[in-house]
Amino acid sequence: MSERDGRAAESTAATNEADSNGAGALETDRELVGIVAVADNGVIGRDGDMPWHIPADLEHFKETTMDHPVIMGRVTYEGILEALGKPLPGRTTVVLTSRDLETPENAVAAAGLEPALEAAETAARDRHDDADRIFVAGGATVYGQFLPALDRLIVTEVHEEPAGDTTFPSWDRAAWNELARDERDGFAFVEYGRRARETGQQRR
Repeated sequence: MSERDGRAAESTAATNEADSNGAGALETDRELVGIVAVADNGVIGRDGDMPWHIPADLEHFKETTMDHPVIMGRVTYEGILEALGKPLPGRTTVVLTSRDLETPENAVAAAGLEPALEAAETAARDRHDDADRIFVAGGATVYGQFLPALDRLIVTEVHEEPAGDTTFPSWDRAAWNELARDERDGFAFVEYGRRARETGQQRR
């Protein structure tokens, strides 16, 4: 299977297993970053796949997340295993699940948001040369659960409006600053940083 299939599973599968309570209160010294490809109408998937094929986006995702921890839900993780035969190479996958889950060396299971973040911090420090970012890569439910805690969004904005059965959670764009935009043919790579919260400044 191709990395495209793995990324599709990553972007579209959702899990109901993570505890969403207190997501905005999660604390880490590292930047917590959501990464997603989303169409102009909010669609991120259809029938377990992305309703587009953009090789540059797949490469962008790989380059951006390489040598960092990546948090995702169990169903997403299992989709990647089915597609690639292994977790994402060169990264530590932190799987949100309440089930007992056997994982290889570059993956670890966590039973909630705080344990997942703690596992990602440990992986960043011990496996990834003290990497300063932790990524959240889906599925849709996990994006929603972590959205209040994210410091940054890295979005591939696909300038299409395809039919789909999976959408990115609603987010208040007024709470975010656009930091960078790289327009391509039919899509754009865009970075958003959360505006300073009422209780303090962005961590990074």
